[in-house]
Amino acid sequence: MKFVQEDLFLTEEDKQQGFWVQDDTHLADPFTPLFASYFIPAMNEGTRRAFAGMKFPVQQFRAKIENGYYYQWAIPFAGDPQAQAAEHLQWGMERIPKMLALFQGYVESELLPFYARLDAFRVQPFTRAEAAEMLQELYAFYQRAWELHFEIVMPRMVLLTALTQTYAELSGTANTAVVYDWLVGVMNKSLETDQGLWQLSRRARQSPALQELLLNTEPQQLLEALGRTEEGCAFLADVQDFLAEYGFRATNSHEFVEAIWVENPTPALTAIRRFLESGYDFQAELQKTVERRQQAFDSAMHELPEGEQKQHFLSLYRHALESWGLDEDHHFYIDAMLPAKSRLFLLAIGDRLVEAGVVAAAQDVFFFYLDELLDVLHEPSAQQELIARRRAEWKASQSRKPVPAYGVPPEHGLNPALEEVMGPSAPQVEAAQIKGAAASQGVYTGQVRVVHSPGDFSSVQPGDVLVCKTTTPAWTALFSVVGAIITDAGGILSHAGTVAREYQLPAVLGTKVATSLFRDGQTVTVDGTQGVVRFHE
Repeated sequence: MKFVQEDLFLTEEDKQQGFWVQDDTHLADPFTPLFASYFIPAMNEGTRRAFAGMKFPVQQFRAKIENGYYYQWAIPFAGDPQAQAAEHLQWGMERIPKMLALFQGYVESELLPFYARLDAFRVQPFTRAEAAEMLQELYAFYQRAWELHFEIVMPRMVLLTALTQTYAELSGTANTAVVYDWLVGVMNKSLETDQGLWQLSRRARQSPALQELLLNTEPQQLLEALGRTEEGCAFLADVQDFLAEYGFRATNSHEFVEAIWVENPTPALTAIRRFLESGYDFQAELQKTVERRQQAFDSAMHELPEGEQKQHFLSLYRHALESWGLDEDHHFYIDAMLPAKSRLFLLAIGDRLVEAGVVAAAQDVFFFYLDELLDVLHEPSAQQELIARRRAEWKASQSRKPVPAYGVPPEHGLNPALEEVMGPSAPQVEAAQIKGAAASQGVYTGQVRVVHSPGDFSSVQPGDVLVCKTTTPAWTALFSVVGAIITDAGGILSHAGTVAREYQLPAVLGTKVATSLFRDGQTVTVDGTQGVVRFHE
């Protein structure tokens, strides 16, 4: 293992050499030191390996942190970019028919077996030397997991580019966003999770006592309140069964520091409560979504000219529909589950450090950099002052607004495929409206509810316009409650865009300024077709 702490930090020299962008779509919050120690090298090495193998016209994503915030520079390919792009296209088209099988193979042969090893290690006696060895194995596996991450997601990007370009040529329209409306209603791990929570809400609805408890108890007190009654304990047992499969996630997936649902089921209980309040029928709405998709697709296909190109489009479409769930599924098994399983393993090491007098609490382990953690496992010594300082620095960073980018942007601008994920590069604010990515069609007028964190979830009322920085799969239960979505970050292919289309919610994403511009209770009209949010007096 080669880990150099200094290599994590963005320097003035770095800023002169490349164009560094703060990824506020996926990584909007500052990292703890230990998470940075694993994630930054994994992104650097994972993209280098994956991009070389797939002939991608970018050498790698070089990743670093400043004040805990993640920045990345897409280092251009050193050779002929057009020739490399052609090879990447060929690689992607060959990979498309095999995407699902390859992904499932990775899950069963590499991801789940390693997670099982982490679980087994933490529940058995281990020495500090064994802990140090497992930390280094996790370091290597993080790099492998993120190599797999890009091997999984990149063929899908090639497929979507080919799909939309072929549709544009067939239809003669430049507006290809409608294609994404023909890809909704495909079950995936995020929708499976929502379905499971909805089924638990139906179970609770059958009991007046459970329903009363869930609807009239503060979310933070639900776990204790349910545990006081026999019926509540039985319901919690059902919740725990659900969490055993779907609970390895936190609201902020890309971190170790936040409790996951398995440890604290309050987010799941809150989501169940939301389904009870809204009366949302998941199964019926999913069926409606599938029917609308099929009707819209059939109507559009009727208008396209027959011929070889149409058959090519239909073939691409079948592959896209079949593999559409990969976006949420890879997040479930890598982005969310890897840090969740790692967290539980690291907390076990934290417990040993508490016993050795190194730290005051197991959670303190997240405020070491990896080299420091290996050192104190080798030679334990009290580190409470260091941990207190690191915690204070991390909390201070949370209140900082990171600089959006450093360096000179490339002349050709952001890769169009990346822009569909990341969203617009600059805010567009006018006197009576703001613009963003038109991510999910429809128009809705309602009152704003600004949500900064899971602690704000309970404030969301049915019909509110959800305004937030970005969303992750752990936010999706809110989508059954709200009337529209506005985000600071993300584009049409971001998580918020994908799930908004599933729930038929108008969405304008990547506005850059929504959370700072809007206030709770303000009335706005969200036009997800045009990508515009209009203000009302």
